[in-house]
Amino acid sequence: MLGVDVRGSSERIRDDSLLPALRAAQTGLIAEALRQQGVDQDTYALRSRGDGGRYDFLPGVSPVPVLEALTGPLPSLLRRHNKKSSEALRLGLRLVAHGGYLVPAPDGGDADGTEVNLLHGMLEAEELRSALAGSGAPYVVAVSEEIWNGVLRHGHGDLDPDAFEPARLTVKGGATVTAWLCPESRGRPQDDGTPDRATAAPLTGNSTATVRPGEAEPAGRGGITFQSRVKAKNVVNGDQWNIR
Repeated sequence: MLGVDVRGSSERIRDDSLLPALRAAQTGLIAEALRQQGVDQDTYALRSRGDGGRYDFLPGVSPVPVLEALTGPLPSLLRRHNKKSSEALRLGLRLVAHGGYLVPAPDGGDADGTEVNLLHGMLEAEELRSALAGSGAPYVVAVSEEIWNGVLRHGHGDLDPDAFEPARLTVKGGATVTAWLCPESRGRPQDDGTPDRATAAPLTGNSTATVRPGEAEPAGRGGITFQSRVKAKNVVNGDQWNIR
């Protein structure tokens, strides 16, 4: 799953007449970034939620090219869009990548389940909002512990685990979960594609894993074991192939 939300979509500078253009820009840029990494639109369903949405990928889609899209072409596409757009149409995106079982709705529409709720809770976390505001970049990507342990920390494909730093996000009910955030914020300026630049502020957080209530403590640096011909492994233990 990939969750996305637009920064400041309810600001006074943006009235309802601009919201369709904001949505079209957001979905178009993400679709193009995914396409460049070989993830076609027929491999995922977009569930619209207010000014954001959730992308539910088919079980056979590897998370590797999805994460490569978020950290590779998407930042460049966002900066290019922002440089040629008015202030009201510039985009800042919060993105969360997570994996798990989705409970299908009886009518075949949106899905439910604990993992869906967790993804949306991470997306709305105040720490993630602060990370986007403080970085000066046009985006911030957070990956869950499942995605980090199963995919990202191994450096598959063109993924760079050193580009992420650990943080703790507070979700609904006050529980905290460990996530890894990109871009890193270590005091260097970030270009968000607008005329002004902001100085990045360090993120708060540490590498200590936070265990959700009722779950067993994670086993060290363990995770999902990958077979030689498998690009990545689904967090529900199904083979996922890089479809590029």
